[in-house]
Amino acid sequence: MFKTNLRAAIVALAMLCAPSVASAETVILVFDLDRAIALSKAGKSMSKQLEEQAMKVRASTEKAAKKMQDEASKLREQQKLMAPEVLKAKVEELQLQDLELRQSVNEKTQAIQAGGQRAAQQVIKVAEQQLSDISKERKADIVLRRQAVFFAGPTTDVTSELVKRLDKKLKSVKVTPVAVKKGKK
Repeated sequence: MFKTNLRAAIVALAMLCAPSVASAETVILVFDLDRAIALSKAGKSMSKQLEEQAMKVRASTEKAAKKMQDEASKLREQQKLMAPEVLKAKVEELQLQDLELRQSVNEKTQAIQAGGQRAAQQVIKVAEQQLSDISKERKADIVLRRQAVFFAGPTTDVTSELVKRLDKKLKSVKVTPVAVKKGKK
């Protein structure tokens, strides 16, 4: 990716340094895809849904952890009344519950992240099409990511136009957690 960005920057620099007749005809556009997605309605919707889903996981985790803490407290209070084997079995059961809770939280978090990535791909697909349309309309010779350019004037940056077009095409995107396939052991 770095080599591609470097090559694009070199080509753009070479075209800028060419004789003035050629540079007057050369149209270069710059865009910031991450910023465009973050500022778009679909991107904001996606971000809000991801945060809500993460909050639900945190809330259920806190509730389960509280329940386990209460069970551990009861176990500590009753440990003098229990046989060592029974106590050991109860402690192991509690440890197993803790491990299962951690695994469950990890799986839910991964599912949310995978759903977010799938939703982001939908937004990126629409953004790429809109960017293609913008470049055709402006008869651009070169279109670069903002990260590949050291300096770009405001007339060459089409990020805000991309955001407007994204908002017209895609008001929101649904983020649905995707179950992550477990690898074979």
